[in-house]
Amino acid sequence: MSECWIYKAYHCTDRTRELLYVGISDSPNDRMSQHSSDKWWWHLVNKIDWEKLPTRAIAKRMESAAIRDCLPLFNKQESTLTSGQILLGCLRIIQEGFHHCPLCLSGCKYSVVSWQAKSLCTVDVGEEQQAFCFEVWMSCDKNHSPVEWCQLIPVDVLCHCRTKMPESVLEELWHDADGNGEVGDDIPHFRPPTLTEIFFAANVRGATNTPLLEEAS
Repeated sequence: MSECWIYKAYHCTDRTRELLYVGISDSPNDRMSQHSSDKWWWHLVNKIDWEKLPTRAIAKRMESAAIRDCLPLFNKQESTLTSGQILLGCLRIIQEGFHHCPLCLSGCKYSVVSWQAKSLCTVDVGEEQQAFCFEVWMSCDKNHSPVEWCQLIPVDVLCHCRTKMPESVLEELWHDADGNGEVGDDIPHFRPPTLTEIFFAANVRGATNTPLLEEAS
């Protein structure tokens, strides 16, 4: 039996390393070309580890073990990840592009923000509409005393970020997660504004410097 390759595709940043996919192939170049044409997330891959194995059977056993133990984000067959877990993984990928501190109303070059994605939730936003959100606990400790708050980030924000995540994919994942019982409506009592509210307020407030957290409380 001919030799076979196993590969692991990652999205890496200065602070994160997210395993996106594990696969095997007898023809690596052809497989990479196929992925680039039929996987919406392939543009996220910026690191691939390869290992050549003596037989396809051995490669298949290693692939199954890696999917089971390492939980790559976009493997479908043999994966135990839920839709909600995949959505939270998408948030981990884009979080560096959305570092935003409601206290200093600035982007990441002015503040150091850490994220801890906790759950998916629905939020009433008026006019009989609901926002599908991530509940993300954040902290900023550069320009002011350490503080932690709950930031609610609408799912549709992800499709507009630099990672180009299709809105249709995110919607399908969201509805699957909702059907799985992974979406809740328990919002912390103290809620700073959502990203949408922050950006809207920043546009209408002009030169006013009152912190939005004080307004929200």
